[in-house]
Order: sequence, then structure tokens, then C-alpha cells
Amino acid sequence: MDTSLGRRETLLKPPCKLSGDEKAENLSGIFGEKFVQDLVYSLFNPDSFSDNDDIVDQLLDELMKWTEVQEVLDERANRENMVYREWMEEKIKRETARQNAWNQLLKDIRSGKVDTNQLSPRKLAQTFSQQVLNGLEKEGYVQSRGSMELHRGYAYSLPDFTERGEDTIAKKILEEVTQNLEVPTIEYGEEKQGYGNSPSQSLVDYDEFIHHYDLIDLYETMVQSGLRKSSEIFAQPDLKARLPETKFQTSNVILIDSSNSMYGPKFKGAIMASLALKKFLEEFFREDRLHIVAYNDEPNLISGGQILKLRPQGNTDIGCALDFARLLLRNAEGNKNVFLITDGEPTCSAVDGMTPEENAYRSAYYAGREEVNINIVLLDQKPELRAIAENMAKVNGRSIITYVGDPLRLKDFVVRNYAKAKGMNIRKLKF
Repeated sequence: MDTSLGRRETLLKPPCKLSGDEKAENLSGIFGEKFVQDLVYSLFNPDSFSDNDDIVDQLLDELMKWTEVQEVLDERANRENMVYREWMEEKIKRETARQNAWNQLLKDIRSGKVDTNQLSPRKLAQTFSQQVLNGLEKEGYVQSRGSMELHRGYAYSLPDFTERGEDTIAKKILEEVTQNLEVPTIEYGEEKQGYGNSPSQSLVDYDEFIHHYDLIDLYETMVQSGLRKSSEIFAQPDLKARLPETKFQTSNVILIDSSNSMYGPKFKGAIMASLALKKFLEEFFREDRLHIVAYNDEPNLISGGQILKLRPQGNTDIGCALDFARLLLRNAEGNKNVFLITDGEPTCSAVDGMTPEENAYRSAYYAGREEVNINIVLLDQKPELRAIAENMAKVNGRSIITYVGDPLRLKDFVVRNYAKAKGMNIRKLKF
């Protein structure tokens, strides 16, 4: 390689060229929709995939051998700084080899030489980070923030997951959960007579003090009138009411501790549990309601597409978070549940004159008065935290305390217990 300090020309082997149609096609058209969804999930949770991929490694190594760079360095750079020059040349060489390898991979997939089942989504996202992000942004899974992050020596833009990307990740998380749960059949729990929308086989005599007119079954009433040979249509003795069946509705709030101490696997586990429960209700219990709230110094109701944008920061006000959840559930029908996820004792209080612990006890007490069940999920076994949780459960009177040692398995715990409470037939659990 020419090492002179004068102007240089770039001598690169031409990259593999794609046709116009190939350039226009998106990632799903090349790799398949399922593989692209795995790519999206690998950006959020790379540990779900192996990073062994001989095809990508061999392709990149081969192209690195013949890629040469003879580039004019930035005029503002110190021309006598050979370390900087060598670093720049190596950087350009790797970027060029990476782009050529990406183009070659697309070509091999199209020709059938490479099967996407042989590729690792995690490896592909790590090796061709910018190409993958550009493709996913084009399809609406991510959007670039414009900021940069260094990964294995290379800078790439950080993505924000869109609502479509969040929904894809939620589906993948629920797939992992249901594999662990091994739910062979979906058998809903006890059906109760009440005032719902589904007709039942239950016929009773109409009682004007109990039933409203919409429950009158016209066909059965006319049959009864005919059997009695009544001269008056819709006489009181002939009226029949058909009682509807309703499945026991549940309204839920999941409170995610988003204070500084939750940074890392604990926060990721709480996010995954929220997404799993959200998708689980959408799939199996659409009549149930779920509010997702992130709390630190104050609570914030999180809408769809914003969950994966959460970042831990601030202090912990459990009392304020429980008050917020209680207000969300105040006019809800059916069972009222709060999943309180935290890794530490409360550190601040929005109520003047009350310590953080006293505020937590106050809010737990009033939640019990309004028949709100609190499921306290602890991600730490500190004695101080355990004592506070036990006191909250005592004053609430409707609480369950659970310690989850592995935050990344929190999603399994939340969905499993919800499914069992709803009467789903779960034969075996893998843990």
C-alpha cells in the first residue's frame, strides 16, 4: 500500500451491485417477515439469539482480504500523525468490506445460495447494524434518534422503536412466555350470570324488579303464550327473560418502578413483563383492561408505542403511584388489581408531613378500602424493603407479596399468575 503523504486515489474493488428491483425491495421481501421480526427483537433482547453465524463471518473475512484503501485524509488532520492515518485507513477498509459483504449476502439470498434459516438475527444486526437499522426504519419498525453509540469500535445511530416495533417485540416476548407455560388448551374460568353481551341458555320468568326489558326473549315469550292459549300478547305470566353470560372482568394497573436504582436487567425485566401482559390480554382477555404506569418522583401513564422509550431516572414515591393507580381503577368494573414492581423502599413523598414509608402505608390502606388488590413484586430481598412490603400488605388487607430473583423471568410470573387467576388450564410450567 502506498504510504506517501501526497494526494491519493481510492482503489477499491467494486461492490456487488443490486438491480433496481432489488434496491427497491424491503428487508421483509428479501429475508422474510418472520426473520425481520426476529431482527427487531434482537435489537431489544439479543440474548434470545445465538451469535454464531459462520456464513456472515466467512463472508466478511473473505472480503476484508482484498479490500484496499488509499484515501486522502482530512486536510485538517495532522499529516504527520501516522497512528491517525492508519486508524482511518483501517476504518474505511472495514466499512467498505462490510457494505460489500452486505450486498453479497443479499445477492446470495436471492439466488438461493444462502438460506435465511442459517443466519443469526443477532449476528446480522451486530455486523450490519447501520444497514439493518436503515431497512427497519424504512418498514416502520424503528426511527432514528440521530444520536450515535459506539459498538465494537463502530458508530451507529440509536433507534427508537415505533408502535409497530413495540407490538412486534411484545409478540415475541409472549411467545417466549407461552413456551415456558406450555398451555395446551385455553379453557376460560367460571362463567357467571349477570349483565353482559353474550346470550346464554338460562331462561327465567321475567321479574320487573330484577330484569330490564332488553332481556325479554320474544320467541320464548310467544311460545309460552301459545302454550297457555293466552288471549293477551305479552301478558305478565308469559314473559320470559334470557340471562346473559359474562366472564369475570378484571381491570389492572401495572406500576413500573422507573427510578435510578432500576437501571439494567431489573428495568428490562419490568418492561418485558408489561409488554407480555399487555399482549396476553389482547390475545385472550380483550374484555379486561390494563394501564401501564411508570413511576419515580411522580407517576406517568404510558400509551402504546411509548413503553420502550422509558428510561430509569429519579427517586421512588410508591404512595403517589398507588394513589394514581387507585384513581385509574375507581370507576372500573369487576376485579381491580395493581401489580406494584419495585427494587427498593420509597425515597420520597408527595404528601407534606409524611415520610415516604408513611405515605406508602396510607395509599395501601385507601386502596384496600376501595377493594383494590395489590400484588407487590419485589426485585430485591433487602430486609428493609421486605418489612415495608409486609406492612403495606397488612394495612391493605388484599395484598400478595412475591420475590422474583431473576428479573428477566418476571414476565413468566406475571402472565402465569394472571392466567391461573382467570381459570386457564395450565398443565405444566417450565422454570
